[in-house]
Amino acid sequence: TIPPAEEDRKMSEQTGRHNPGGIRIEDALSILSTRSRMGGNRSVTADAVPREMKEMGQTIDMDQPSTDADRAGPPGPLGGVSAASLPADPAVPETMSDDDRRKHDAMKADRERRGKEIREHMRTMDVADLLRMVFQAQQDRVAAYKVFDSGLETVLASGNITSYPALCAKATATFSVLSDTINSIRSCLREQHGRTDAARAVDQLQKKEGEKLNLTAAAHLERLRLRNAQVEGGARDNGEDERAAALLREGIKTLDGKVAKVVEEINDCIEELRCIAADE
Repeated sequence: TIPPAEEDRKMSEQTGRHNPGGIRIEDALSILSTRSRMGGNRSVTADAVPREMKEMGQTIDMDQPSTDADRAGPPGPLGGVSAASLPADPAVPETMSDDDRRKHDAMKADRERRGKEIREHMRTMDVADLLRMVFQAQQDRVAAYKVFDSGLETVLASGNITSYPALCAKATATFSVLSDTINSIRSCLREQHGRTDAARAVDQLQKKEGEKLNLTAAAHLERLRLRNAQVEGGARDNGEDERAAALLREGIKTLDGKVAKVVEEINDCIEELRCIAADE
């Protein structure tokens, strides 16, 4: 048996390993597999998750701005644009028509133009305004998580698990916009103002948000698997299915606890930034 402290360390390594590349469904599966290897009494594999989910591949970059760095945008009062209101680039289906592709390209070009204007605007802002942008983006993140979790509840209630990829894609787009905003603020704090203290605090915030997002995705997958187990178990009504469901519920409780711990660490990061802002 692995001591709890060692388990937490290994889990932290697992959740942080892919932070530079953001969240992928594979990362969430990897978290579940890690817990299984550390003494869990059930095997968690990619085959346990519907193909539509494990092939999503959405990524949120918690470390560097996305290729379309224009996703970053100051909240309304500071720049007339809310980061959460900027639409993310839609996916480009292989079967997209020429007309739709032209529209997509035009939207992308418009985002690039707006993004350049936003980044230029950031360079005119002082440290206090930049930190206020961070706090606003964090409020938007909280709201985005509520939408994400509420969407999962709808999926679970309907039993239509194939609708989860669309929910995950929408959440990914929202979180990506917010993350890019904060990444751009961090760069501005360090490069424009020489505030390495604030930039380090923002960097730590981003790392913790990356952990939270991966753990949240893993918890979502466990709840989807529990829903499947309950449906299949209801048809067979045997003790083995009930034991499997009990183990899944235990796994969800463990992941929820880890999310709560990371949220406390995120709040510590925010408090540090508030102290910095108070001195401005």
